[in-house]
Amino acid sequence: MTEVMKTVTPKGELAWVTHQGEGKENMSGKMQYVASLILDPINNKEHKDYIVAIDAFWEANKPEGRKKAKSLGYKLSDPLLDDKGEKQYDDDDKLIYDPKGRVTVTFKTGTTWPDGKTKVVKIYNSKNKIVSLGDASIGNGSIGHLSGAIGIYINKNKQGKIMDAGATLYLDAIQLKKFVEYTGGDAGFAASEDEDEDAFVGVDEDAGFDGEDAPTPRL
Repeated sequence: MTEVMKTVTPKGELAWVTHQGEGKENMSGKMQYVASLILDPINNKEHKDYIVAIDAFWEANKPEGRKKAKSLGYKLSDPLLDDKGEKQYDDDDKLIYDPKGRVTVTFKTGTTWPDGKTKVVKIYNSKNKIVSLGDASIGNGSIGHLSGAIGIYINKNKQGKIMDAGATLYLDAIQLKKFVEYTGGDAGFAASEDEDEDAFVGVDEDAGFDGEDAPTPRL
């Protein structure tokens, strides 16, 4: 049984990235750095294989007696539309998502280590060199990969009974193939498959370095 395994996503559209500063508050009030990637498993085999790999990790490492995961670090992204292009809702007025649509995978990590030190999400350019974005933030429409780990989480009650379990994706680093700076008004995605034309190499000409002296994003 392997409860944690390193993972790197295929290339996709980055979305809703918070990688520096105070982070983003989750439902439990914990501050986190978060990055999502939009995949198209129906039309892209590499994307499909990645989702299959997440499912396989859960099946191989799920708690004994647990069949269904509460969550697996990904979810459907596109609403199901009728013939008129209208969104569809169930009997409880909840939006229905298209099972043949795109999928969002979301990586998260706390903003600090257990000793209180600030955690740094490393940013790499298209040449696999660590770069600094300065005060800039990654906006929707950027293209790249997410790197981290996939792990199993288990929630138990006071009696030790498992209440729920699933797989979660931990964020370590982001590789940018195309950089779109967040300006406060992201409304969608503008993907470019021409990696060479818009290959991201850093905010400054000398922003990427090898070895231990490589700069990290300023927090």
